Amino acid sequence: MSPILIAFALSACMQDGAVTEPASDAPATSETPIASGERIAFSLEPCFGFCPDFELEIDGSGRGTYDGQNFVLQRGRHDFSASAEEVAAFAERLAPFRPAQDTSYGYDNCDVPVYTDAPSVRITWFGEDGNRTELNWYLGCRQPGLVEHEGTITEAWEELPIGHLVGSDEDRASYRDR
Repeated sequence: MSPILIAFALSACMQDGAVTEPASDAPATSETPIASGERIAFSLEPCFGFCPDFELEIDGSGRGTYDGQNFVLQRGRHDFSASAEEVAAFAERLAPFRPAQDTSYGYDNCDVPVYTDAPSVRITWFGEDGNRTELNWYLGCRQPGLVEHEGTITEAWEELPIGHLVGSDEDRASYRDR
């Protein structure tokens, strides 16, 4: 099955903003699931603790930028390159959660009670045609269909070669004064 058909089929998991379980038997592809003219922007946004706060953007050719804000080993903007396999792994982890239209889950749009002091994750898919689709999820909203896959989503960045920029969770508190 082509990467475009896989992405289309997986986007059907989220209709009208409703999130469903991704297909666990979805076939993996060895091709990069985003074309060189497409991009994915990913950010982990702050909480009231030691949550890593950074943004990254990567295109299908593997060119990326990282911008560290707080509780990360390296602050500021850094360019990086990722292999086709790394880009594919990152994009494939996120593909099942790509909504058909911009979707936000937080205080105003959550199917369950929301708690405070949590970070957010924001993922934006930019197509070659200029269209974009965004998932913005405040993790205090324990949204069914997403919460069961929180680590899959929030740790997708670990597929990319930026660990030396983000740093380790064990040292997160010591990054405050950097």
